[in-house]
Amino acid sequence: MSKIHYFQRYSQKENVVTNNTLLLFSRLYNDSPSRFEDFINSLLTNENNRVNLEIGLRFRQQEGNKSGSSIPDGSIIQKGMKVLVETKLYDNNDSNQLLRHLDGFDNEDTQVLLLVNATETKQKFNVKVHKLVDEFNETNNKRVEFCSVTFKEVIDALDNVLFEYDVEFNEMLDDYREFCEGQDLLPRHQFMMRAITSSGSFTQNMKHNIYYDAKNRGYAAHQYLGLYNDKSVRAVGRLKKVVLANADMKKRKFTKVESKQGEPATEQEKEQILSIMDEAYVENGWNVFNDHQFFIVDEFIPTDFNKITKYPIQRTKFFDLGSELGLEELPSCVEIAELLKEKTWE
Repeated sequence: MSKIHYFQRYSQKENVVTNNTLLLFSRLYNDSPSRFEDFINSLLTNENNRVNLEIGLRFRQQEGNKSGSSIPDGSIIQKGMKVLVETKLYDNNDSNQLLRHLDGFDNEDTQVLLLVNATETKQKFNVKVHKLVDEFNETNNKRVEFCSVTFKEVIDALDNVLFEYDVEFNEMLDDYREFCEGQDLLPRHQFMMRAITSSGSFTQNMKHNIYYDAKNRGYAAHQYLGLYNDKSVRAVGRLKKVVLANADMKKRKFTKVESKQGEPATEQEKEQILSIMDEAYVENGWNVFNDHQFFIVDEFIPTDFNKITKYPIQRTKFFDLGSELGLEELPSCVEIAELLKEKTWE
């Protein structure tokens, strides 16, 4: 059975990317306007952007009018706002195209022109657009703010406002991350570590340097795999290949072996896959002989990348190791494991 996606695929057109991004935004807003406000403000507040949005209704008590002539017992206020979004799949930003969007603003209290791009926009471009927008505002008595973010920043900002028990939203975010990866909108996959729960299989994973999962579980591209157990990433390995394998349990022979990523499995790796299939069934009662994929790493290196907040993760969490460790280039996996011991996460 193929995986059902939250977000449509099969096209690289910008309108599909825009639609999927707005769908992600709207689902969060419909679920919780207050969390959407936290999300959008964390996304739009950085060294390049200067926006703070008030989303949804505001409830006030005993707040007088401007003249001071009356003080109602209470008031419910909704501020007007408009955010115009332009998405770019590649580094092909056009300031003239962005400026043409400015005519779309009327008299909203908050006016934001938002550019969502695959890569971080150059400082020179940001300065230019900010200057042109400021000139437009002065000439037309507007209050437009220009903001530029990346698809990765959208994902990170949403990840930061979700809780571990938001199972459906975490699955939705994973699917959006996978969609963006499929559209080449996340250029840092070589830095990404996917931490995945392994409480029942940890010993097997460490023994064989293999993690297994159902084939219909999607995942975004990543270079490293972290084994999460007891509120910490306990081991990290550099991903070498992903193999889809089916086998006859009784005959202990493969009926299908297919490379999904990397080189085909070697005979030794095939034997390890059969062994971990056997152990999963004997030790856990899990039948992974069919329709499972096997993530083979060079070696799982022990570490202790500790989660300091209350709830455990439900399934997966992605980490940008470059950002976590403050490095532009990653060292060996052994060194990464040692550096992670000095870090914590929430």
